[in-house]
Amino acid sequence: MKKLYDSIIFDVDGTLWDATETMARAYSAASEEMSRKYREKGIMLEPKTFTGEAIRRELGQPTIEIFHHLYPELEDLFASVYGTNGPSRPCRTAESDEKAETARKDIMDVSIVYEYDYLRRYGCHLYDRLRETLEVLGREYPLFIVSNCEKGYIELFTGFSGTGELFTDWLCYGDTLEEKDRTIRIMMDRHRLEKPVYVGDILKDALSSRRAGVGFIWASYGFGEVPPELYDHRIETFADLCALLC
Repeated sequence: MKKLYDSIIFDVDGTLWDATETMARAYSAASEEMSRKYREKGIMLEPKTFTGEAIRRELGQPTIEIFHHLYPELEDLFASVYGTNGPSRPCRTAESDEKAETARKDIMDVSIVYEYDYLRRYGCHLYDRLRETLEVLGREYPLFIVSNCEKGYIELFTGFSGTGELFTDWLCYGDTLEEKDRTIRIMMDRHRLEKPVYVGDILKDALSSRRAGVGFIWASYGFGEVPPELYDHRIETFADLCALLC
């Protein structure tokens, strides 16, 4: 039987593993630290306790976008200190917005340090039959990873799962500073891939695949919903890929 694809590119979160509970613990611990730091500066940043579900809703976007959603109050909070009209009637200014964005990046950087530390210490949930499925697929196709994560995150996955040698290459947003469709195209150009298929779990993965001009397999066990017109195939477990592609 002629193969439909010449390679397979994987998303990470919701496709290869579920790290959301560990990330929620890490982001909550970081929020406690940052709350103390900013309160010492007179900024009444309340600590947050995140849930795995709250993190799950955000994954798949560039990290700075995630932190815009996790900390939407920062602009108004900094306006109350640096804006005009005083704390009772805060008015945002260019200065207060700039300070809010600097704080958001500060919170993001500290949260990522906690995240990577917690993932190393506590790990997370790998989807069933992950390694054996990758081994079977790897006999037929070169395997790749493209994710919207920061640098080092994919290495945490491959290290925890012990699957690094099964992948030909990987790229992330932290490497390219490009949206996922562009990063997919960069990977295709780098390895001269002509007809890859992308395996992902959320609508943004499907849209990115379409923009990149590649096939899309929806991992329906993951974090999102994808309408039928946007996927070429659907799998209900990770191991279903063997029957579909081999």
